[in-house]
Amino acid sequence: MRTDFSLPASLQELAEKRYMQWQEALSSSVTEYEPEKAKFVLASSDYIARWVIKHPQWLLDAINGVSIEQGLSQLPERFELTLSEFDMKKRLRLERHYWSILIAVNDIFQLADIKAITFYQSTLADILVQAAYRWAEHQLHQQYGRPLSANGELQQMLIIAMGKMGGRELNFSSDIDLIFAFPEEGETDRESKPIENQKFFMRLGQKLISLLSDMTHDGFVYRVDMRLRPYGQSGALVTNFNALQDYYVEQGREWERFAMIKARVINGDDETKATLEQIIRPFSYRRYIDFSVLESIRQLKQKIASELLRKNAKGNIKLGEGGIRELEFIVQSLQLIGGGRHPVLQTKNWWHSLDTLQVKEFIPPQEAAPLKKAYEFLRKLENAIQIRDEEQTQNLPTETAEQSQVAAMLGSDSWAEVVETLSLHQGCVARFFKGLFHDPHDEEKVDEDCEWVQKWIEGNLNAEQEADLKARLFITQDMIDTVSQFRNEFSERKIGSRGLTRLDQLLPHLLIEAGKQPEPETTLQRCIELLQGVGRRTAYFEMLAENLPVLEYLVQLVSRSRWLAKQMSIYPSLLDELLFPSNFGKQLSKGDLASQLRQALIRIEADDIEGQLVALGGFKQSSQFKIAAGDLTGRFDISAVSQQLTDLAEVIVEYLLQFAWRETVAKFGVPPECEEGLASGFLVLGYGKLGGDELGYGSDLDLVFLYHGDPQSETTGRNHSGEKALELHQFYTRLAQRLVHYLGTRTQQGIMYEVDTRLRPSGRSGMLVSHIDAFKKYQHNEAWTWEHQALVRARPIAGDQELRDDYLALRAEILAKPSSAQSENQDLASDVVAMRKKMRDNLNKSDSKLWDIKQGDGGLVDIEFLVQYWALSHSASLTKRLDHESLPFNNVDWLQLLAKHGHISQEIRDQLIDNYRTFRDIANHSSLQSQPQLVPINELQSERNKVVDLWHSTFANVEVQ
Repeated sequence: MRTDFSLPASLQELAEKRYMQWQEALSSSVTEYEPEKAKFVLASSDYIARWVIKHPQWLLDAINGVSIEQGLSQLPERFELTLSEFDMKKRLRLERHYWSILIAVNDIFQLADIKAITFYQSTLADILVQAAYRWAEHQLHQQYGRPLSANGELQQMLIIAMGKMGGRELNFSSDIDLIFAFPEEGETDRESKPIENQKFFMRLGQKLISLLSDMTHDGFVYRVDMRLRPYGQSGALVTNFNALQDYYVEQGREWERFAMIKARVINGDDETKATLEQIIRPFSYRRYIDFSVLESIRQLKQKIASELLRKNAKGNIKLGEGGIRELEFIVQSLQLIGGGRHPVLQTKNWWHSLDTLQVKEFIPPQEAAPLKKAYEFLRKLENAIQIRDEEQTQNLPTETAEQSQVAAMLGSDSWAEVVETLSLHQGCVARFFKGLFHDPHDEEKVDEDCEWVQKWIEGNLNAEQEADLKARLFITQDMIDTVSQFRNEFSERKIGSRGLTRLDQLLPHLLIEAGKQPEPETTLQRCIELLQGVGRRTAYFEMLAENLPVLEYLVQLVSRSRWLAKQMSIYPSLLDELLFPSNFGKQLSKGDLASQLRQALIRIEADDIEGQLVALGGFKQSSQFKIAAGDLTGRFDISAVSQQLTDLAEVIVEYLLQFAWRETVAKFGVPPECEEGLASGFLVLGYGKLGGDELGYGSDLDLVFLYHGDPQSETTGRNHSGEKALELHQFYTRLAQRLVHYLGTRTQQGIMYEVDTRLRPSGRSGMLVSHIDAFKKYQHNEAWTWEHQALVRARPIAGDQELRDDYLALRAEILAKPSSAQSENQDLASDVVAMRKKMRDNLNKSDSKLWDIKQGDGGLVDIEFLVQYWALSHSASLTKRLDHESLPFNNVDWLQLLAKHGHISQEIRDQLIDNYRTFRDIANHSSLQSQPQLVPINELQSERNKVVDLWHSTFANVEVQ
């Protein structure tokens, strides 16, 4: 408890000024308080001063010791469900400010230790988040009804607190990290137009975030960070339990295991909470001591250290050397290793976790004590920095006045004393961190091995020494000969003494890393081809020689992908991406990609067509490279890979459409009722893999173009080009031609995308662009069944919003058409089977030894045709229940929808989804190895047979001539 409330001379004038302002706002009849306490608080914190001058009673409550425990216990009662949204937001914010100030004054007066202070802050956050949730849930119940499971059980959204809030150690001005989940799919009980549970809880989550984070006259309650949810920013805002479990079982990454250690469910009944916790806990904790995670821990530790150097975080008490993040890493990494075997380690609070690690002898007592003291000092300093002016920062103040305020709150005589104490604690933490999971012999061993390998390259080893290296490092004489020949070739090219020195430094490491891969000789050959592609640009030799973790990562990628190795040898600039490893494995949304594209093109003049296309090609190459790297290292599953590749293509098509529009308008004028600067009246449809969000590496784009308006009308507002006005059809034909031309233009990065327009009405003999009315007439009266099948995955990817809506309505109408009569259904089945037979006869590459994963019996195309048949058979029924916006495009989404409405069984759905993803994953990795999509005939037999059996049972009565 603080007894001395004297202030340094530098703060006394400020204290008197603010004290006078506060007294003027305070009722003159109030006399029961100690002025020196009030002055101390007012001078220490700009934030507190601002608020208590508006609400003078708040400071009286704080310095006179209003009970925080009792007050927080009664706080939930103050949030009536009948409050308006305006009043709810206001009350949430004022209660947050009031109780935060009381907690802050307890901290300043040293009435509670920092562990209790952070617990109070976390308890306050729990109460306010739950109050906002209850209010938002009540409002949505009134609007949409109550969400129910298939069995009629009431559903609610569970809120998982992550990070410091999850550990009940929230600091004064922290974001709150949340994840939202709900138990089961279903729909609301509203009689008229019920909505699916997923939509209900998504809207509930959005409303909750708005209540907490919207900036109003009274500020905000908390900044809400949802990026820790499955798939991050690109993932669904709310996830059901089954999807959550599937994600963590199949796709959860090592850093997410760290994050989920602190996951705490803050609402819901005990049974539902327990179910959710049973999903989360096994993901982080393995049954036995998990030494297999050591490599991941070392990599994360290395990442922390490298980011520290890159960001120059010396003045940051969280990110800097010996800071809060290193202390959190120490405790969580040891929990991750031992928590499965010792459930007592499965705790969320840092202090409690350190104590249990000490009890279980993971950290000796003589080392745990200084770590605990360091953490408490750093967290108290962090709180003081943030209490000063409610800033979300961990940077040490640089202004003298701010330093005096923070020092006063900490009870230090001077800022120099604070800095000295901080330095001692950081040194202790840094020493422990550097020694954690460190093998002091590793570096010496690598250097020694490199010396021996260099001697082998130079021919200075005897047979016994060579045999030793072959056995230990898996390096063969052929590999040595390959490297020697490459080195001699570059020596003859006279790349300069510095370049040759770096090459000599690089090659032994390259041999050692190649020896670690499953196929060392193949890997080395690919690496040599890559270095040959680099040519005389010896800066890359230098980069790899001086950044051995980058070299190690490069060799791993090359080992796993012949395609990626080829890309880097053709476009060596891709090697630059390896300098930013934090970019790999980060799933990017379409919005992220669009933002990155804008940044890539921001300095290029709009009329510099060549410069725009070169930059666009570079953006595509680097984005695809990062996606492939994340794929090869297991950070993305096939769905995430395909979605990102599809989003990348869409972003490029959207950009080039606007580019083509500006050029076409400048030359021929503007179509009637269109704006000059915005492509309108025109729609780009993506068919096949593009439409189904299933693009792979090197996929082409199947495009169809539609337009609306009067075909006989002409463009207006001709430019200085002197070109004549065009009829509408001619104008949109020129626009489509220009777009296709840009997509297929060859630059130094190669062709952007191969484009296939043969799926348009009447194929190659048809017009490049179709009027929406002509397209409708064709689909109703002339289109073949296979063209209706193609519509199942035909999705608008760029262009006019109004035309998009017209197309989606037409698509739903066409998809529903074949099922109008049983006889037509029989014709549909015959047509589907006949087309599949024709494709198999002409395209299937299977033989007695190999199976074609795409065209072979039971392969990808069989699954696609089954989905298309069911979609065409049942769309009439589905469109009676759903609007045209709700019909999916993706095969997996179609299977989910068909099962949901009882058209196929859940067993068939799950079986086909699993097989489809498995086959696509294998096909995708065949592409990365530049290999045909064929597998040995004896592999995947069970999966293939299930698809074949389902095909035969579905089309049992169909005969094809």
